[in-house]
Amino acid sequence: MDFVELVIDGPIAADRDDIEDELNHALLGRGEVTGAGTSERGSHLDIDILATADRQAVLDIIFRVLAALDVGDSVRVRPGDGQTWLRPSEWQPS
Repeated sequence: MDFVELVIDGPIAADRDDIEDELNHALLGRGEVTGAGTSERGSHLDIDILATADRQAVLDIIFRVLAALDVGDSVRVRPGDGQTWLRPSEWQPS
């Protein structure tokens, strides 16, 4: 997995920039947010992941950050090695 897409498609209490900052801090040495944008359908973050990073650990970190920011299921995440989008309530941490 070399990237993760994150889409904010519902209301959240946190600012998108705060999510980006928290993800960059938490993923230090494993990946970083490299793109962000907003459209009429919502906001998104593009996260580049180092090829050597453990997939499960990276996703655990991302979902832990989302839980700490209390975004609920207003966010969906797609690991770059799949087509399935996951909501925070659907994530099973290791």
